[in-house]
Amino acid sequence: MLLNFDLSPEIEKFILSNSNTREYDIIRHLQSIDRIPSTALNNSLSMFRCHFLIFNALYRLQLKTHVHQEYSINISSIKIAVTNYVPEYLDNEQHNNQPRMHRDNALSHFYLDINHVMEANEQDVNRLLDRFWNSYFNNDQKQNALSVLGLCEPIDFIGIKKQYRRLAMKHHPDRGGDANQLIEVHQAMQCLEIYYN
Repeated sequence: MLLNFDLSPEIEKFILSNSNTREYDIIRHLQSIDRIPSTALNNSLSMFRCHFLIFNALYRLQLKTHVHQEYSINISSIKIAVTNYVPEYLDNEQHNNQPRMHRDNALSHFYLDINHVMEANEQDVNRLLDRFWNSYFNNDQKQNALSVLGLCEPIDFIGIKKQYRRLAMKHHPDRGGDANQLIEVHQAMQCLEIYYN
């Protein structure tokens, strides 16, 4: 699958005839024309490679079509939309006069660097997926844990550890503190280690 990684010709043809589509629809189309294997979604590493190559093609198409002012591609995790070409600067009310091609700069740089897919191994991908799902399902839990420690974002792990040590000493029963509060502080720290460490 990685030998001929440029999927942009096939994807361009598909999105021009399906102007509002999803990544899954693109995957099914590419499988139907034998451009990616039917096993592409069978494990985390091949799924990551498939996803990466599709978004690599989409961002390359976005650049190409912007330069040639052919049409615009709006890329998000839930929808890929093709619209008429929109000039580089949109009206001030909608996007604060921010250049259209630079709003998703970090994402486009990530997906345009093919080394990310070449160097990824299954352990890297599983770690990435674990972090995503932990943050997706447990954002409230993370915020509650920060609140227990009297913190709020933005914060780094060093700041969290300092606050944890301060509160652990304060609430330690040997220093006249409350054991239940110490347990709560300790549980909050265990939760935050998942997100920040």
